[in-house]
Parts: sequence; C-alpha cells; structure tokens
Amino acid sequence: MKAAVGLLFPLLLFLLFPTAIAQTARITYTIHIDFFAVACSLEINQVALYDQLHQLLGTGSSPYGGEIAIAFLAPPASIQSVTAVAFGQATLGTYYSWIVSGSGTINVGTGGDYWITLRLS
Repeated sequence: MKAAVGLLFPLLLFLLFPTAIAQTARITYTIHIDFFAVACSLEINQVALYDQLHQLLGTGSSPYGGEIAIAFLAPPASIQSVTAVAFGQATLGTYYSWIVSGSGTINVGTGGDYWITLRLS
C-alpha cells in the first residue's frame, strides 16, 4: 500500500499543480551577434541582451570585433523578442579611434539559435 501511495503522490501533484511544475521548466536560447562598421576595424565590442520588458538576459564581449554568442535560459513562452545593444571601438589606421554603438531587435520563438547583425556607427 505504501508503494502505491508513493508512486501515485507525484502523479497527483502533477495533475493538481501543472502550471507550477511547468514554470520550473527552462528553454535554452542562444543569440549570435555579428558586428560591422563601414570602412574601419572594430575592437573591444560589448553587448547586452534585453527581453521585451527591458530585463537584462545576458552580456558578452569580443576583444577583436568578432561574433559574440550569448546563451540564456528562460521559462517557456516568456520571451517574445530580444534586443541587442552593442558598444565598441572603431579604429582607422593606428592613430584614429572612436566609440561606436548600435542596437537591433528580433522576434524569437520557443528556444533555439537566433542571429542579429548590428551596424555600429
């Protein structure tokens, strides 16, 4: 009898509280951010990712101006869009450098990989 109760108790909890159990599940998102700037090199890029409610999802950096991939976990159906905000340093030759920035927003589905290309100016 104890064994039957022990086996049925988790099932009973799942049937009575399905939304509470579902909220503990997490889905993985990976956002790949590429950068470009017209007629100059990029260095020391830093990116912050925000959801549609402007909550910080993650950050990343790339000292040589390449792609940054930021992965994060979120409850199912809680993320509809992601905004990437990037800052970097543009260089032209060895004497000229200046700060550049850019942002972009994409809609996302339920988990997976997504790409954003940002023009920094």
